[in-house]
Amino acid sequence: MNKYTFLLFKTIFLTVFLSIGQKVFANENKEAKVLQASEGQDWIDKVKEEIRSLDLSEFEDETEIKADDQKERKFSEKKNFTEIGTGLSEKGIYLDFIKNGNKKNIFGIRINYLPEDFFTHKEIYVDGRNVKAEYFGLGMLYQHYFLSPESRSNFYLQANADISTFKLSHDIDLTKETYTHNNLQVTCSACGILTIQTDPDKVNIIPTVSLGYQYKITQNFKTNISLGIQYIDPGSLENFTNTQYSLPSYVQSRVDDWVQKTQNKIDKYSEFQPSINVGFSYSF
Repeated sequence: MNKYTFLLFKTIFLTVFLSIGQKVFANENKEAKVLQASEGQDWIDKVKEEIRSLDLSEFEDETEIKADDQKERKFSEKKNFTEIGTGLSEKGIYLDFIKNGNKKNIFGIRINYLPEDFFTHKEIYVDGRNVKAEYFGLGMLYQHYFLSPESRSNFYLQANADISTFKLSHDIDLTKETYTHNNLQVTCSACGILTIQTDPDKVNIIPTVSLGYQYKITQNFKTNISLGIQYIDPGSLENFTNTQYSLPSYVQSRVDDWVQKTQNKIDKYSEFQPSINVGFSYSF
């Protein structure tokens, strides 16, 4: 009996011990799992804090700069011209459309227009009548700069080649003139108006070489002046009247005299003429 009682007691003890051990082990596993989960949560929180602490503004700035650079490159590729200019010359008003070839060489297109009576000068009068000039030209422009483009002041060599129409002319009202015929002073009311001019349909090629100076007022706004030499051949003169009647001989002799005087006045000037340009330009 005592033997069975001892075995029963031993069995109960082992059962209780095992039960307690399982609970302790389970608690330890639970605590380990909780600790592991806590450590994992702490690591996630640290990563979040590091992400929050990152300065994304620099990355955003770099992205914006790269995007702006790409836009500027695309825009510059689309632009046909990078600079426009205008000013005055002996050929009247000019307008330039310029594209940079490289840092020191630029190319462009120049348009010149000189309306009649834009200017007068006593040296181009014939018998008190002004010889009018009219000019329209379209040509190529080339400039080579001697100094760095970043220089505020710069000197350049310029070459132009214009395809143009160039007309010199003057009008005489023959009805207001007095003529001598058989020792008599007479007029011609039906003679109309005489026009003496160079061929207006003749196409001229006018080359020009100049030296110039440029000054940057701002980074984009510039002023310039150039002085050079050009070749112009105005050609011979023609004349006509606005009347359908033939001119009397005494009128025709006066007309021939006026035409010859005008031709002599034009021929007196050399085919090589000075060229001067004063203007400004704006670059994009």
